[in-house]
Amino acid sequence: MAKIPRSRNVDDKVIQGKELDSYIKAELQAMICEGLEKSPIQASTLHARLKAKGIIKGGLSTLSTRRGIINEYKLRQHTNHEYGKNELTPVEKAMLAKGRTGATYISKANRLENELKKYKAMYERNILAVVDIIEYVNNSTAINVEDMLANDLIRELAEMKRKGN
Repeated sequence: MAKIPRSRNVDDKVIQGKELDSYIKAELQAMICEGLEKSPIQASTLHARLKAKGIIKGGLSTLSTRRGIINEYKLRQHTNHEYGKNELTPVEKAMLAKGRTGATYISKANRLENELKKYKAMYERNILAVVDIIEYVNNSTAINVEDMLANDLIRELAEMKRKGN
């Protein structure tokens, strides 16, 4: 993690190189902490924040050579926002790096929707397999599986509802 630099006065010398990188990283880390909704990381918003603090005086092009750093923190912010679940694919990460945030999340939503359909189909197949097993046991033995499982299933369903699943 970058060492957080001290505030500077506008009248001080021009900050460049590794020192400027430290200021940029500190500001990007602050933007990550503030969250995606409040402070989405973009070169333009970073530039405005750094300029308002008197860290840089130049235009947006001052940050163009640091695009890699900005994209790294931008990706980290989006990954943190996702809480580590369903992380972005390499293609989606590339789209995000190119500033195509909306397209990234549309792609992710489509991918997750397809995954959900796949899991629903697996669930249906599993339900049918359980039904087949119950029918086989009922037909092959004197054991009534529904009666045997009823109390356990009811308890598990109640537990799931209580937990909010």
